[in-house]
Amino acid sequence: MKKNNRRASALILPLVVAFALLVVVTSEANRTEKQKRRKSADEEPERNPPSTPLMILNTTVMDAKTSEESQLATVPWWKGVVQISAGAIAVGLLIVNLSASQATSRATQQVSSAAKSTAEATARQLELSQRPWISIDTSIESPLTFTPEGAAQVSVNFVIRNVGSTPAKGLSVQPKILIASQGELDPVMQRSKICEENRTREPETDGTLFPRVELTKSVTFVADAWDIVKELNRTNSFSPVVIVCASYRSTFDDSARYTTGVIYYLRRIDPSHPGVYLRMKDRVEVPRELLVLKYDPIGAIAAN
Repeated sequence: MKKNNRRASALILPLVVAFALLVVVTSEANRTEKQKRRKSADEEPERNPPSTPLMILNTTVMDAKTSEESQLATVPWWKGVVQISAGAIAVGLLIVNLSASQATSRATQQVSSAAKSTAEATARQLELSQRPWISIDTSIESPLTFTPEGAAQVSVNFVIRNVGSTPAKGLSVQPKILIASQGELDPVMQRSKICEENRTREPETDGTLFPRVELTKSVTFVADAWDIVKELNRTNSFSPVVIVCASYRSTFDDSARYTTGVIYYLRRIDPSHPGVYLRMKDRVEVPRELLVLKYDPIGAIAAN
């Protein structure tokens, strides 16, 4: 922007000086011309004394007036050139001034936009480096059993940690179990729904979680018997899905809420085939040591 201002000043200064000189020259020429005309008008009666008859005198006076008007009407050619040049210089000065103003305005807008982008990027980087981040770990605490109505139940322990740099305010942890079924109760969609409900839920029951501090929650899930029956009719087995979502706020922006959501599949281990994880069978109870929670292969963890 400073370079543009110096360039505009370098162009305007010579034009201003030239315009001033032309104005001075034009004014001096006009003054000289007026003096010559005044002197000529004063000397004209002496060169033509009124010694002729009245009719001739009137003709001479009329001729003198005509001659004087002709002289007054005659304008030197260079004076018109000077006036046209002065007008052109004035127009040029106006154009240069407008161009310089537009260049300065564009430069100012660019500087303002760059400063705004830099400030936003700096604020975003500061938030990412200093904001809280919630992680969730799980472990199984009980065997898988069934109620007399056919509902499956199991207890799971959740460990919620703040691995960020600042406290997580208004923490709210919401776990849920459901039975996965093809075309119904998609786990990823259900996690989004649970996190959105948790984001807007009041009051927030789990308080504030400080950095390097953990919160432990133990939950006993009961899977709906009717959902188990529907899946058994389709595949002769069923797979419980455990979804947990933590919602919290940052100390930088109290209005914004962040979420961490995790999807697990509850599987049973086949003792005769290590590394093989199977779906559940109807009314078949599974000991705790043969149960495992496996991350969803598509959308295990979602954090924002």
